[in-house]
Amino acid sequence: MDHGTLLAFAAHWGTETKLTQRDLPRLTPAEQALYDDLREYRLHKNLRLEQECIGFEWLKAALAAFA
Repeated sequence: MDHGTLLAFAAHWGTETKLTQRDLPRLTPAEQALYDDLREYRLHKNLRLEQECIGFEWLKAALAAFA
């Protein structure tokens, strides 16, 4: 997930109860930066966003950017 998507759906943020702090070596630099923000609680403590809350139109627009 990218930073813009996470912020755009802030109204749907919830609380993560099963925290993961492990390294994820295959992330892009931008994904790693966001993951670090989440692990370090820079945006919100125990932040969780269910992917089901991200609308299909948002997804289509994001995928179109790669075309």
